[in-house]
Amino acid sequence: MQLKSTFGLPFCTYLIIAYVKYALKNNLAIYWIIQILGISAFDKTSLTELLTEQRQFYQNVKEFQCNLFANLY
Repeated sequence: MQLKSTFGLPFCTYLIIAYVKYALKNNLAIYWIIQILGISAFDKTSLTELLTEQRQFYQNVKEFQCNLFANLY
């Protein structure tokens, strides 16, 4: 049972994100869509806004990641 959920959940997540990418006709990589959704998980911004205003948000994601891991060194 655990083996099925280990492979099933990531596969279903990938399919849902691939469908969202296709439906919005977005040219971002699936990796970056996952990063955007992970950072904005508790934000009330709609998916359309998050993924269409990609240039500014892409820069914000990179800055957030740099600030998040800057204190580790």
